[in-house]
Amino acid sequence: MRSLPRRPGWLQWAGMASRTLPTLTNTHVRVAVQVALLVWFVHGLLTPPPGAAALACALAGLGATLLGVTLLDGRPRTGAGVLGAALAAACATGLLAPTTPWVVLVFAVCGFAAARLGALAAGLLLGAGAAAVAAVTLLRDRDPVELWNVVGLCGLFAYVRAGRSRRAAAESERQRALLAERAHVAREVHDILAHSLSAQLIHLESARLTLAAGRYEEAGVLVERARTLAKGGLEETRRAVAVLRGDVPAPAEALDALAEEYRRTTGAACALTVDAGPRPLPPDAALAVIRTAQEALTNARKHAAGADVEITLSWPGDRYALCVTDSGGTGPAPHAATGGGYGLVGMAERAELIGARLDAGPHGTGFRVLLEGPLAP
Repeated sequence: MRSLPRRPGWLQWAGMASRTLPTLTNTHVRVAVQVALLVWFVHGLLTPPPGAAALACALAGLGATLLGVTLLDGRPRTGAGVLGAALAAACATGLLAPTTPWVVLVFAVCGFAAARLGALAAGLLLGAGAAAVAAVTLLRDRDPVELWNVVGLCGLFAYVRAGRSRRAAAESERQRALLAERAHVAREVHDILAHSLSAQLIHLESARLTLAAGRYEEAGVLVERARTLAKGGLEETRRAVAVLRGDVPAPAEALDALAEEYRRTTGAACALTVDAGPRPLPPDAALAVIRTAQEALTNARKHAAGADVEITLSWPGDRYALCVTDSGGTGPAPHAATGGGYGLVGMAERAELIGARLDAGPHGTGFRVLLEGPLAP
């Protein structure tokens, strides 16, 4: 027996409506308000119709308002002048026929000026509009209650300007966040490439010299190590992508891997000491510790060939401290000129972003990089 199809319930109707109805935006609301004001103005102007002079002034004011708003995009000064003429036509309409909704034009002009013009031009138009409303009310012996239109006009102007300021602040914050994200990605890319490629370059240069000396087996070993480093760089790139998505490795494990890689690629000693901390590092601080140690070891390979390195992660008080010290190079540094010099800049930027302090400079016969920061974010 066939069952009859079920009628959709109210939840299904709601889901269908959400898929078919367009999303209401600020543009839709603004257009709806403008159309409503236009209909209100035209209806009030024609029921009952005023005299010919008042009707001509009202239509001229409406046309000038529409023209001025159109000109604001490409020629704001001309548009502001046309809006000023629209105010004059609205004031003339109010003097000739004060019962018409001439004040709608004044509100429209001042609202568009507040939204699209600079502070000076918009303020001048607001002053002219408020003076026009007060003049018509007083000269035509209208009810003094109509003077509240001046207050409403100022309130509209303040509301529109505040919305414009909020949008500008939001756009500025969006741009700042975009630049910060770009700088973050740039630091990650630099740290990965500088660390991985510098080690590969050292092995390939050694392989070239070994081949020139005729030691082919030894050169093959160096090339194989360079290949291993390339694979490690690829893995590091994948880990960096995971870090950008919020997955930060444990500092102790990452530092141990960096120390082991330094020993393997340089043949020099790399002592690592990691004290037991009171609690785990915040993700940003953990990433800064890892990247700072990575960059310090990269600089040691490039500028202090054959140097022994000591890495220490300690917890003085309610702070953490990473110290990477090398003993100074024991031979020439053929790769000291490679790189763009962004390593120390990137380390300093990382420290500043998390409220830490970076101290990098000569220490004894070698070089020291010290990163200190609070445990609390």
